[in-house]
Amino acid sequence: MTPACHFTLKSIALIALGVMALSAHGEGLLESPGRYWLVLSGASHHFQPDRRDWREINPGAGIEKEFTGTPWVATAGYFRNSYDRHTVYAGARWMPLELGPLRLGVFGLLATGYPSPVLLLPAASVQSGRFGANLVAIPNLPGYSGYIGMQVRFALD
Repeated sequence: MTPACHFTLKSIALIALGVMALSAHGEGLLESPGRYWLVLSGASHHFQPDRRDWREINPGAGIEKEFTGTPWVATAGYFRNSYDRHTVYAGARWMPLELGPLRLGVFGLLATGYPSPVLLLPAASVQSGRFGANLVAIPNLPGYSGYIGMQVRFALD
């Protein structure tokens, strides 16, 4: 199997898993009250750039669905990751702590293009009206440079 074919099959399986997970909690989940957001991935900064030649411009796009009255946000999309690989992801943000426009929590994702397909990332999100930003940060770990990454969000309604 060619690397491109392997990537495509993995991506299709990941997206299908994400869609099934979203619909597994009963009919009407995607139609439940909430707001849709266009998410544009863009940048990361690694704390130990000498560990490898990290890609720090990470273009991509995705969609998020906030669920009104809950700390949950469903998310799926694509970006070029810091390993300079394609990443297709699906998962959720759980943001239970709220301080004005700032929300804190964790991203849980299934994603291609990383050593592990399961990612759990500390997260922050801030929004004002129809505009927002998502931040993730990982400290330096043995054998891996920590980083901070950013996405911008635009309400679609």
